[in-house]
Amino acid sequence: MRPVDKGNGANYTNYQDAKQDLVNQLGAYCCYCERRIPTNIAVEHILPKDPALGYMHLRNNWDNFLLGCVNCNSAKSTKIIDLGTHLLPDRDNTFVVYIYEETGSVEINPQLDQNLASMATKTLDLVALNRNDCHNWDDTILFSALERFSQRVQAWVQAKQAREDYDRGQVNIRRICAEAASTGFFSIWMAAFEGISAVRLELIRVFPNTAPDCFDQNGEVVSPRPRNRLQNSGKS
Repeated sequence: MRPVDKGNGANYTNYQDAKQDLVNQLGAYCCYCERRIPTNIAVEHILPKDPALGYMHLRNNWDNFLLGCVNCNSAKSTKIIDLGTHLLPDRDNTFVVYIYEETGSVEINPQLDQNLASMATKTLDLVALNRNDCHNWDDTILFSALERFSQRVQAWVQAKQAREDYDRGQVNIRRICAEAASTGFFSIWMAAFEGISAVRLELIRVFPNTAPDCFDQNGEVVSPRPRNRLQNSGKS
C-alpha cells in the first residue's frame, strides 16, 4: 500500500470539491488497493461522513480525505475506525507492512511484530483487499472486486517482464516507470525491482507524492515513518 503525503488542503464547503485537488496531489489511484482509476474515483472519508455517526465536523476536512475505488469504499462503508489501531497511507509507512503475491493476494509481512501485524490486518480487512464478495456489494461491485485480483496478477506479469527486459538492457528506466504509472500498483512494481535503486527511486518520483520519508536515498524502505502533523501518525 503506497504511503502518500497529500500535504495541506483548502477549506471546502462540499467535500466533492476536493476530488480534483486530491487527484492532482496523489494521482488517480485508489489509496488502498493501488489500482489506477481513471474514472469514478471517489473522495474517501477516513472517518465516515454519515451524520448519525458523529463525525460531521470532518465531512469537508482535507485531513479526513483519501481517494478510493468502488470496492474499497463499499467494503469500508460507514465503519468507524480507531486511528490509533489502523495503518493508513497518509500517516504510516504502509509499504513495509504488506506483501503483494503474484497470485493476486495481499499478505501481511511476516517480519512485523505482533502489534503492527494486528494493525495491518485491521486495515487489510477494512477494505476487503483479499475478498471477492461482501454482503452489501451489488453485481457491479462484485465484478470490480474480481478485477482487483486479476489486475494485480496482470501487474505482476507486466512488472516481471519489464524487469527481465531491464536486466537484458532492452528497456530504459523512463519507459518502465511510464508503464508502471499507467497501470498503478506501485507496491508490485517496487517489489519487482527490488535491489535496483535507480528504478525504485524513479517509481517513487513518478507516482505523485509518494511519501519521501518512507524511503532512503537508495529507494529502500524506512520504518517507522517519521510522525507528521496528522493524528496517530508514524506507527509503522
